[in-house]
This record gives sequence, structure tokens and C-alpha cells, in this order.
Amino acid sequence: MPASTELSEAVLGQRRLLERLLVHRRRDTGEEPSLRSPDAGDAEFVKNLQIFLRLVVDADALYLRAAHNLTGDPAQAAAVTGRVEELRARITLPTDVPLTLELLLGRRFELERLLIELGDRTYLAGRLADLYDEQPGTFSTWRSLYGDELPPLLPGGVTGRPETVPPPGPEEVEATRERLARLMHAKESQAQTAKARWALKQRVTALTILVLLLAVAAFGVAVAGMVADDRALWSAAAAGAAGAALGGLIRLRDEVTLGTQVRQFWLFFCGQVLVGVAAGVLTFLIDDGGLVAVAGGSAGVAAVAFAVGFSEAAFVGLLARLGGSVAGG
Repeated sequence: MPASTELSEAVLGQRRLLERLLVHRRRDTGEEPSLRSPDAGDAEFVKNLQIFLRLVVDADALYLRAAHNLTGDPAQAAAVTGRVEELRARITLPTDVPLTLELLLGRRFELERLLIELGDRTYLAGRLADLYDEQPGTFSTWRSLYGDELPPLLPGGVTGRPETVPPPGPEEVEATRERLARLMHAKESQAQTAKARWALKQRVTALTILVLLLAVAAFGVAVAGMVADDRALWSAAAAGAAGAALGGLIRLRDEVTLGTQVRQFWLFFCGQVLVGVAAGVLTFLIDDGGLVAVAGGSAGVAAVAFAVGFSEAAFVGLLARLGGSVAGG
């Protein structure tokens, strides 16, 4: 079977597998052969799977241009056709092991590096168009490395008067290839570092939140044992938790914008709610002990507890008033 036919069949097979996984968003599509992934419902996984699918299509188009001498560079076309087996291996994702996000990222960057190395002007310009418009995020972008100036190879020209600018030559193609290779190397290194840091932070954060849960529970039970009627105490604790939950939701809407931040949000959100509970218990204790007078009885205490749970600034302000009251006493 000709190499071009083998590559085309491999591309079609991978497209079917990737599209099934993207559509079903399940751990296993239940078909053979099948891609299995524990991360199929993860937004970061889906994003990278879509990028990989785009790269698979680009690899097929690159090979077809080279095979039909449409690249304009015989040496580059020969390099592509001579490495068709490597291309086929790079576009093929494993079906014998689960496709985790980490494995997908590794395969994606391997394919990216090969396509940048072999890519003709058409491929490099197209990939450059994608990366030039990439928004700022956790990892490096074209603009963060090279600035906002429109690259000469980018479709559309470099100025508003393209007739005054000569067409980019082969040296610009090679310069773009080197810049893209550097950008992908930076992205891969940063992705590996971010994943290692998040794995460590996840382990530490989970243990910290467990300790916080036990401490807050002990605090609440201890205060409940000191009062005759604990309904006001638990209403203040619930109000503090509700305020913290609402504050976390607003923070998610307005401040958490990057993929890494979103992936880390849930554990810290749980910790924030526990802090809100502690803030509510403290608010009740301060009022019940007469350290700081809260108007409105139990309802007023619950309202203040909600506010200090919602806002770190309000919590710090309450602690400051408490400190001033103790110092003044």
C-alpha cells in the first residue's frame, strides 16, 4: 500500500476516534477501537483534544501538498514525504491505555514540534495566525514573547499598504519556524511545570482543608457547649458559610479567568466556605461575650456573619475592632 494511502487512512481513523470522544464526552465511547479517557469531561482536555484534531488535519494537508509538489520547495517536500511514517506515528493516539490529559499534552507537543520542523509556508502561516491571536494566559503566547507587531508571514500583510512591502522571502519562513519552535518549547516546559506544581499543591491543599474542617468543627462544638441556646450560633455559622459561598461565586465569575485557576478553584472554594463558618462562629462569640456590640439581636449577628464570610475586608475589619476592644479594655 502506498505511504500516502496509509497516512490518509491513519488520518481518517484518528479523526473518527477523536470526533467520537469529543461528541460523547465519556470515559469510553464503547466502540472498538476506542479512545478511553478519565479526563473526557475536563474542559482543558477537550481544548487540547480539539487542537490535536486540528493538527492531525494539518498534517494530512501538509503531506498532500508535498506529495503533489505544491509546496514550492522541493527539498522541503522531499523531507515531508521521506518522514511519512514518523508523521503517521505522531498522529496516532494510543487505544491500549487511558488517554489522560498529561499523555495528550505530550503527544500534542510531539506532533507540534514535528509539524513546525517539516511545515511549509502554508502550514507555518496558518499556525502562526492561530497563535498570534491567542489570548494572554498561564503560558507564553506569541505576543508575550515577540510583541504585538504583525509578523510578515501572517496573512494580511504587515502594514495598511501592502503594495509598499515586498513579499516575505525564504528567510522569513525560516525565522517564523524558529520562533514557533521556541514558543512551543516554552509552552511545553511551562505546562509540565504547572502540572507538577498543581499536583503538589493539590495534595497539600486537600490535607490543609481536612485539618481546617476538623479545627472549625471543634471550634463550633466548643462554642456551642458554652451557650444555653445554640440556635443563634448555628444561624451565624450558616450565614458565614453562605456569605463565603456567594463571595466565591462572584470571584469565579469576575476574577478566575485562566484554565489553571479554574482547575484549582474547587478545593480553595471549599476552604473559603469553612473559613466563612469560622467567621460566623467568631461573630456570634464576639457578640455573645459583649466584646463588640452587634445591633439587632440574632438577626443582626447573622447579617454581620454573612458580611464577614462574604468579604475578607469585613472579616479583617471585625478582627481589628475586636483587637481594639480588647486593647482598650
